[in-house]
Amino acid sequence: MMEKINNLVTKIKQEKPLILNLTNYVTMDFVANGLCCLGASPVMSYAEQEMEDLIPMAKAVVLNPGTLDEHFIALCTHACKIANQHHIPLILDPVGAGATSYRTQISLKWLTDFNIAIVRGNASEIMALAGAAGITTKGVDSTTAVSEAISSAKMLAEKKGVTVVISGKTDVIVDDKQIMQFERGSPMMPRVIGTGCLLSAVVGAFHAVEENCFTAAAAATLFYGLCGEKAAEQAAAPGSFRTAFLDVLYSF
Repeated sequence: MMEKINNLVTKIKQEKPLILNLTNYVTMDFVANGLCCLGASPVMSYAEQEMEDLIPMAKAVVLNPGTLDEHFIALCTHACKIANQHHIPLILDPVGAGATSYRTQISLKWLTDFNIAIVRGNASEIMALAGAAGITTKGVDSTTAVSEAISSAKMLAEKKGVTVVISGKTDVIVDDKQIMQFERGSPMMPRVIGTGCLLSAVVGAFHAVEENCFTAAAAATLFYGLCGEKAAEQAAAPGSFRTAFLDVLYSF
């Protein structure tokens, strides 16, 4: 897997794929800087009028409804239609699914109406999308162990035809035929707002240079965890970890 990761990181740095991020205001800066350090070309846009021009140039489109409103829903819905028309892969980060029925239903509608390539979320979000009973998400934080979400991820993968990444202490990647697990990363990663958002964008960057959804998602997830471990070796606390993490993305 390390050889595959190194090859894909090299391709990203060489090809500089444009990754269009329809993402939340809170973590936009971190996501843009992270993609730039990795070697991809990040674009952040809230203008529905430019989707027709931007999406055909993009190699992946990342949907992150962290700061949700009617304009953003309309923007993402419009972007999904165009992306599917041009066969540009869509990556969905269902932020807060399970926290409110509104958030859950919006992500489910996109999964139902459009061809989504990869879904990346925490255990509670994935279980909520799969329809598991009694699941709640505390804001954007999971209230459920990753191990409890694997069956839901398999169900979601089979029903919606997607590759699913469950993030947590153990990261799990699932599609309708296979499963892979990694226990890498650092306890400081959840202490930095935006690490999950950036992971979804990094998954998009890997899929931009690797056609196979499962391979791209698995390689991106393991790479991300290894970057977290390297950054933790250099950092004493979350503030310095954030800077070190960007440095590791650049120098990996």
